[in-house]
Parts: sequence; C-alpha cells; structure tokens
Amino acid sequence: MLIDQKKLKIKSGDGGEGLISFDNRGKAYGGDGGDGADVVIVGDVNVYDLSKYDSNHIYKAETGERGNTYCKHGKNGETLRLQVPLVTKVFDMEGKEIICIENDKQEFQILSGGKGGLGNFTLRGEGWDGKLSKKRATRGEELCIRLELNLKTDAIFLGYPNAGKSSIINALTRANYKVASYEFTTLEPQLGVMDGYIKLMDLPGLIEGTSKGRGVGTQFLKHTTYSRLLIHCISIENEDLEERYMSMRKEFEKISTSLHSMDELIVLTKADIFTPEEAKVRKEGLEKILGKDVVLVSTYLEDSMNKLNSAIKSKLNSQKH
Repeated sequence: MLIDQKKLKIKSGDGGEGLISFDNRGKAYGGDGGDGADVVIVGDVNVYDLSKYDSNHIYKAETGERGNTYCKHGKNGETLRLQVPLVTKVFDMEGKEIICIENDKQEFQILSGGKGGLGNFTLRGEGWDGKLSKKRATRGEELCIRLELNLKTDAIFLGYPNAGKSSIINALTRANYKVASYEFTTLEPQLGVMDGYIKLMDLPGLIEGTSKGRGVGTQFLKHTTYSRLLIHCISIENEDLEERYMSMRKEFEKISTSLHSMDELIVLTKADIFTPEEAKVRKEGLEKILGKDVVLVSTYLEDSMNKLNSAIKSKLNSQKH
C-alpha cells in the first residue's frame, strides 16, 4: 500500500552543559558543552514512499555532550537526516508549506540544535562569579509537520477502468501488478521502471465524474503534477472510440489544467481482440478523426510493445530540446 501522507513530531538536540571544574591548584578547567544536533530533510531517489515513518514516534536529534575536564569540549550531536521520496512537500500544522523537496540529495535544515553551554575555563576571563546562569546550554526546537508525497515519474498511464493499463506496465517493466477483467482492479498508484531509467506510473482508472469524487475520486491525481508525459489508454473494444477519447479528455480538463495540457501519447489497447486488419482500420479511423498519431498495442504481441517503448522514449526525448 502506498503511504503518501504522514504527520510527524520532530525535535532538534539540546545543547550539552558546560562543566564547572577546578584542578588541584584551583584553576578553572571545565570544558564547553557540545551543540545539539540539527534536523534536516533530505531528498532520496531510492525511497519509494513515507511508510518508514511512524506518526506516534517523536524523531529526536542527538543532544550535545556535556563539557569535560581538562578543558575538553563535549561532542556535538550528530545531525538527524529524515530521508523522503521525490517529490515531498513539507507543511506546518496550519497548512503553510515550508519546503518542497524535488531533487535527489536536496537538503533543508528544518530545525536547529541548541547551543552548548560554556565551561568555566572559557568563562574565566569574563569576571565569572562561579555560576553559569547566563551561559547555560540552550534547548533544541520542536515542530509538528505534515509530509505529502507527490510522486515524480516520467510518464503516467490514465484512462477508463479496464483499459489494460496494468498489463501494459507489467509488460514494459517486468512488474507483477494485479490484473483482472473487472473495473477498478488498480486502487492506488503503481510504479515500474522501463529499461532501467524511465519511471512509469499507472493510476486508478478514471470515470466521468471523477472530478466530483465518483469512482476512486481525485485523491491520487496529485501524483500527476510532476510527470512529463500522459499516456492515454483506450480499449479498442469500445464501439465509439472518438467519444471514449473525448469524454476522458473533458474529465482531464475538469480535474486540472496542467493534466489537460500535458504532452499526450494515445494508446489503443487490446489489439488482439480483432484481426490485425480490423485493428489497423480502427486505429487509422481514430487517427483521421483526431488528427493525431495513435499507437496500437497488445501485451500478447511483443512487436507492438516494442513500438510503444520506442514511442514513449521518442516523446520524452523530444521534450529535452
């Protein structure tokens, strides 16, 4: 199950106290305390979702060590790095966005650690009166945050339920997602990697009224924001292919202008239902009506899947220029 939201309580480290200590001659030789650790949010391309985090746990950074004798400085706390997938937005509990982590290894220091207190060796020249009342260590910071994942992929597969999207993802990426001959087999985003570097995502099937909450609603459509290519899948078994295409395009527009304007690759699926000649006629008929190229595929026809692989790469490569 994809976990794409989490609420966390985080705390940076407290500073370590400075030491009050004297040698056998009465000279101050207590060391300073170490600084408390910071809390940093880090983007990690190898993290899939937010399931590693527990909303009931407080994520605390290390406290700085207390100062030691012989003027030795206490050890600073080690930075707490919270690794998040791409793209993760971080909000405070009032809904204000703090940072958006979009890139691998991108770091953002969200909390600063407390400062270490001063030992009496450091304070000895400041008219020190034997107390640390104004030079005590400071405490770390605390914050409650909400993490929201918006998956970053190269291409997303969308269309009506039972259009064969999951089967295509399986064939292109050697994934093993559930497929069946009924609607809404896919209930959450499914990811696969084609040829080792092209990230593909299959989203639950849409229906008319998805924008108003029908079917599985729009809860997963935030994951389309950072995709580059929309692969619009239409089953060849539909009697009126143009109507099927246009009704879904209208739904895209109602959902978001960015989804509607995304670069599109039209894929006519389940070509094996008809003879090669009949499938070609239906494909060319749709191309003529729409004035757009259509890729005809069947997961049972390896050559057609190779053509789809090439078409996806061609579309993505054209965007780089």
